[in-house]
Amino acid sequence: MAGSNAVGVEIGRLLAGAHKRAARRFAAALAPLGIDGRLFGVLNTLGRLGPSTQARLVTELNGDKSTMMRSVDELEAMGLAVRQAVPGDRRARAVALTEEGRDVLTAARATADRVAGELFAGMSEADRAALRDLLAAFVRSLPE
Repeated sequence: MAGSNAVGVEIGRLLAGAHKRAARRFAAALAPLGIDGRLFGVLNTLGRLGPSTQARLVTELNGDKSTMMRSVDELEAMGLAVRQAVPGDRRARAVALTEEGRDVLTAARATADRVAGELFAGMSEADRAALRDLLAAFVRSLPE
């Protein structure tokens, strides 16, 4: 392929392939915990932020309302999260982790750490840091 976009196209292909492989590995590793990557993202965000409205979760995870509602419904049905009243706002509900949700999140974070170690085992620490920095710069450069 000729032209200035050839490298960009190749990077796009590589990013897509890396994402597909990593997501497949992560999903398989999370399966024994009864969650997937989508639910891990919500649990992890709740663990980081504490009780949050679904609107805040949508913003934090760059998601959409219907997917977030489904995710919270699933976490609630599994006993991993609960919707609570927001003091001072009778209409708003916050999503909070249950004790079981915190336990699953702890195990899922350990799983994520292990899988990341496996996925990046072939790279030096310096290469990992360089990749992280380059991807962060790429994401920052993208229009919203």
